[in-house]
Amino acid sequence: MRKVLKIVGAVIGCVVAAGAVFVLFNWSTLSTFPAMPSSYEAKELCSCLFVEGRSQGDCEAFVRQDVVGIDGRDYDMEGKKVTVRALWSENSAHYVSRRYGCVLD
Repeated sequence: MRKVLKIVGAVIGCVVAAGAVFVLFNWSTLSTFPAMPSSYEAKELCSCLFVEGRSQGDCEAFVRQDVVGIDGRDYDMEGKKVTVRALWSENSAHYVSRRYGCVLD
């Protein structure tokens, strides 16, 4: 029984060490992930609302994704700007023109 526990402990230790090494070598890529869902949704909502001229409800249904929860959305209809919060990150997109569409701030 002790031998089995030692083997299981060694395997768990190797998995944890391999995970730590993976995170260490890929930190620059992994650290950018929290901004991706909010920037994607801000840009798509802005384009849907101000370029395509669709309603807010239609646009929210269009960009809805269930992988990462969205903490909040703010709409500035006069300034043509959309702000989205998700995964401790906040990103905004604003409307430039019909030709250029929306860009991230």
